[in-house]
Amino acid sequence: MRERGRQRERSLKNLFKKFNYPVLTNLRFKKIKNKYLTAKIKIFHIKKNDFYYNSIFNEKIIKYNKSYNNDQNSSKAFRDHLNIVLKIILKYFKKDNSIIEIGCGKGFFFKLLEKNFQKIRGFDSTYEGNNRNIKKRYINEKDIIKENLIILRHTLEHIPDHYNFLKLIKKISINNPYILIEVPDFNWIKINETFFDITYEHVNYFTKTTFKKLFNNKVKIRNVFNEQYLLIIAKINDLNLEYKKGIKEEEINFNKIFPNFKKKINEIKSIESNIYIWGAGSKGLMFLCILKYYSPVTLNKVKFVIDVDKKKVNSYLQIVNKLIISPQQMLKKINLNDTILVMNSNYLEEIKEYCDKRIFNKNIKYLTIDKIA
Repeated sequence: MRERGRQRERSLKNLFKKFNYPVLTNLRFKKIKNKYLTAKIKIFHIKKNDFYYNSIFNEKIIKYNKSYNNDQNSSKAFRDHLNIVLKIILKYFKKDNSIIEIGCGKGFFFKLLEKNFQKIRGFDSTYEGNNRNIKKRYINEKDIIKENLIILRHTLEHIPDHYNFLKLIKKISINNPYILIEVPDFNWIKINETFFDITYEHVNYFTKTTFKKLFNNKVKIRNVFNEQYLLIIAKINDLNLEYKKGIKEEEINFNKIFPNFKKKINEIKSIESNIYIWGAGSKGLMFLCILKYYSPVTLNKVKFVIDVDKKKVNSYLQIVNKLIISPQQMLKKINLNDTILVMNSNYLEEIKEYCDKRIFNKNIKYLTIDKIA
């Protein structure tokens, strides 16, 4: 038994090589399926630009469609974040300035922009609505950007060869527009060891240094969403044409980025009660997939996944086949001393406020996985 245990531990030395990642983390299904599309990843680091990427990413297997839903807008905490981003835009741009949002998703932030700006259009192949100002396709070299501001919110991390994509944007832009980019901050991911933030569909992982190198240091950078995201404002013509010259890269081991991975998982393994995961997005799925690989016994303690988005409720997370329930459904199921595992600490106070008003005499425990040391 000891030898078998040691073999299991050795298999976790580099999870990037051992683990099969779900290709799209924001697909959910009404029925349990037995086959899901997965793939390996190989993370390389370019030290000069402090940039990380999946070198074996295959764009051909990424199929975004109407079933893809990565919206977080049902959360008040996330809507508050979007309003902060909007205020930053309003600080720098006048209401008669024109805006193009590339990768506008289901259009929630686009609607906020429409209420404040007179000229706006968007592009996204997953858009489901009827807004004529949003094109249900990718932008391409035949398009022309005449707007004053280009917005790329949580788009650039999905695009292979981000640099050539930005060169394309520069090529089809006239009048040297500003560009606003929002992406996850990989330094925050490393510091907080949120190993579940590594996903197949995120081919790129950026730091502040990356964007300083991309735009020749002519860039405004700040952290938003409690330090988790980077918000960048630059002029598209300041794109650095020397960005890719003289680069050296090295493959990165999972355990080098996340040295306390086992400690975090072992704390979850020590939970004796039933577990409810709050958050049916990428973080929740990736955490449960890795838990399934590392400790199937602990995965069995997870009874349900909770989400406030009605479009996600009563469907199943792929691979782990856990049912997503609403907070209202959770109230009828949760028992004395059960644990709610919150996937993102930004939502903890919102979740506790909801539960504390409705759950009595059950001594519910809360744990945020990104805050486990």
